[in-house]
Amino acid sequence: MNANDIMTEYVTQSQLAAALGLTTKTLQRYGQLPDGLPSLRLGGRTLYRVATVRDWIAKRETRPNPRRVRQR
Repeated sequence: MNANDIMTEYVTQSQLAAALGLTTKTLQRYGQLPDGLPSLRLGGRTLYRVATVRDWIAKRETRPNPRRVRQR
């Protein structure tokens, strides 16, 4: 495994923001949440592991509440 193989698993903050349609500031806020978006700092850059981002997003998936039956 060479350096290029390793880095394909990671995206920069700007790349992730563009892919998700968010701002980099929003990603920073997500990182500050108690169960926030995991990231790492390397060479002064914030990087995100693609698989970890997918897992983090999947854990936030919610189902709509079923319609409540009106009681009379």
